[in-house]
Amino acid sequence: MPGIAQSLKQELPLWRYFFWDIPCWAAGWRSQHRWQRIQSALQKDAFTLKNSLQRFYADKANTVDIENAVNKALLIRVIRNSEAYSCLGMSKNKVQKDFTVTGIEHLHRAKEQNRPVILLTAHMGSFYSLPILLAPYGFRLNTVARTVDNSYFNPLPQQLFERLNYRLTGARMPGRYVYTNYSNKMDRYIVTACKENDTLLVLPDIPRKFLPSNRCSVQFLGKKSSLPGRIIDLGLKYNAVFLTVWSTFELEPNFSFMRHLYVDPPITATDKKEILQYYADRLSNIVYQQPWQWLGSMIISQYNEETG
Repeated sequence: MPGIAQSLKQELPLWRYFFWDIPCWAAGWRSQHRWQRIQSALQKDAFTLKNSLQRFYADKANTVDIENAVNKALLIRVIRNSEAYSCLGMSKNKVQKDFTVTGIEHLHRAKEQNRPVILLTAHMGSFYSLPILLAPYGFRLNTVARTVDNSYFNPLPQQLFERLNYRLTGARMPGRYVYTNYSNKMDRYIVTACKENDTLLVLPDIPRKFLPSNRCSVQFLGKKSSLPGRIIDLGLKYNAVFLTVWSTFELEPNFSFMRHLYVDPPITATDKKEILQYYADRLSNIVYQQPWQWLGSMIISQYNEETG
């Protein structure tokens, strides 16, 4: 395997991060020394995120402590990635101890309507393990996810970790992953889920660069933007209930944390543009206040389509 041998020489810090430090972190073996080593492995991402936030807040009346935001964002990334391993020990008792939900009644009422339910969320918090976390509450979620990017833009250790993450979390969730690819080709199970009044977890916060077709114009983060709307069309066709849900990590001292899920009341709009604008407004509000929660903060300029 010359590809792996070459990658081990060139990308050893990433291999160690994904396949040693992250499993240790999930097991609770956390220390300042390990954190400093992880920061070193992720220094390119930290630099990119810092520049992204500096440009974003340059013309804003409200600002954040950029250095603090970057440190929080890196720590949350470590926690999120470690969920690939910690999901293996997510028992019902542990979930109810480390995971809290605000607005769970909205989910129960949506399921009682005997209609498909589409949960609109974002690349933040426990979006990989959310179906596992909600299982003890009686919900079966099917996560719409993109296939792994096999291009040279995605480092080999990250590609292998992403596949492992899908395999481990997929084995533990009651539902399943429903895959789309970078050309917007979707698994037909999405239609089956709608016909069977099942629940889909969808992450539409994808810039035009990655999914250029079937998009709907919105105002996002104060700028002209767009979001993919194909699944919204499908949900409207099958009379789905749309809700926005937001998963966050609440950081505590000594590298501990709590998982939290906020569930909004159902979206009453019946128009695709209105539904996606509601979603964009809620996500914008979270990003303004806590940019470290959102993975898209690293590429925030890609959502701005005002410059064409």
